[in-house]
Amino acid sequence: MFHILNILHQLGHRVTFVPDNLANVWPYGEELQKRGIEIIYHPYFKKVRDYLISHGPEFDAVVLSRCDFARKHIADTRLCAPRSRIIFDTVDLHFIRTDREAQITGNPQTREKARQHEELEFELIDQADETWVVSSVEQKLLREARPGKSIEIVPTIAEVPGSKAPFALRRDFLFIGGFQHTPNIDAVLFFLQKIYPIVSKRLPKAKFYIIGEKPPPEIVALATERVIVAGLQRDVRPFFDGVKLSIAPLRFGAGVKGKINQSMAFGVPVVATSLAIEGMELHDRENILVADEPEDFGWALIELYESEELWSQLSENGIRKTRELYSTETARKKLEFLFSDEHLRGSEQFPGVSAREA
Repeated sequence: MFHILNILHQLGHRVTFVPDNLANVWPYGEELQKRGIEIIYHPYFKKVRDYLISHGPEFDAVVLSRCDFARKHIADTRLCAPRSRIIFDTVDLHFIRTDREAQITGNPQTREKARQHEELEFELIDQADETWVVSSVEQKLLREARPGKSIEIVPTIAEVPGSKAPFALRRDFLFIGGFQHTPNIDAVLFFLQKIYPIVSKRLPKAKFYIIGEKPPPEIVALATERVIVAGLQRDVRPFFDGVKLSIAPLRFGAGVKGKINQSMAFGVPVVATSLAIEGMELHDRENILVADEPEDFGWALIELYESEELWSQLSENGIRKTRELYSTETARKKLEFLFSDEHLRGSEQFPGVSAREA
């Protein structure tokens, strides 16, 4: 979202960011304001609805990001910003992620939660004028389910700094992901319990860094001298500049995994499950290593850790693929089109709306 806001501003749109909790959180809010993006926050407004009542008519387009927040604000947006195009940014399809979790856990409450998410997300798609997804897999699913709706891909965005150190100067490996996201908790526990014993026997000196906000007690409890729970890191560059590889042992989830294209953008190859690379146009042993069974995953990690030839190939190809699919320049081209008069003229719902403001 940080990249999307910046790109829209660079394209000449007047951009306002309204956080759901109306908090101007440092340093992110300050960084947006430095770039000329308006932020709405306490104490100037007490409710998002208050802001919409005052300023809704000014907007040509409103992007509602994530289903839980879109649900809270879509009715007020439609009422208070009657001439705006309403865009539902899914980020990922929550019902797919939750349904896959239910398949693994067998938890009936999770299954019911998936059903509720599916119902909600399709209601929002029906109410919105356009829906954004991050992968061709999700676009195909929604276009088949809602053939009359505008379903567009806005890719996950990553800066692509490239590799800063050769294979010979690197060691260790990492996992990155926030732990308020259930798939990340499951992935790390799955790795430590089923895969890490295989890896540690062959690579006894390699350290495993777990980076991400709010690691739960069950992960913190597994920390050792070689399993380092690093928590939230404001600057992850030193980690990516020093490790040999990163892992994405996800067993459920949806959308495009930012942990993968972030790693590849730094030239750090990834070992991932097939689910983790869904919709990313990545291929085993070309720009990533893919393995689903614990033993296969462990040995793939070991091979990548020890083979300079394989590492160099995946590093170079990963940077190239990330730049092609997920760079800010790629996203800029797509957003420029989506907010162009050409795209709007093609929409029956909004034949006369200007693309002046977002």
